[in-house]
Amino acid sequence: MGMIEDAIVSLIMVRDLSAWKLGWDSRLLAASYSGIVNSGIAYYVQGLVIRQRGPVFVTSFSPLCMIITAILGAIILAEKIHLGSILGAIIIVTGLYTVVWGKSKDGENSETDVKCNGLQELPITGNAKSITDDDDDINGPTKIVTIPVSNTPFTQGT
Repeated sequence: MGMIEDAIVSLIMVRDLSAWKLGWDSRLLAASYSGIVNSGIAYYVQGLVIRQRGPVFVTSFSPLCMIITAILGAIILAEKIHLGSILGAIIIVTGLYTVVWGKSKDGENSETDVKCNGLQELPITGNAKSITDDDDDINGPTKIVTIPVSNTPFTQGT
């Protein structure tokens, strides 16, 4: 829906249809390069970050795109930055670093344990227990299954 609204506003603002034509020149090359190469680089970097740090970091850094766009717009296009934009950027950066700080505190031990062991194990904290099957009609006589206790105690943190 936003694309349709933007197209209508754009056609109202620039009524000369020759301005909208893309020829086989540097304008087409610049648009194609910008769309294809930069998007490919962004997806590659996001994939690396997801593999190393998890999806929380990728999603928490996405609001920075607005801040970077505002800064580059002020530098390159000489746009004015208002006080509300600066305060919003400060709030976004504060929230971003709060999430990153909380995530680093949350996953310090669990991420390293999973990487070292290669497997996640459920802790067995009680003594060995027996499970009895009381249904003699289906499986025959009663069976007793013993679950052994783990030799290594489960400790969380150091």
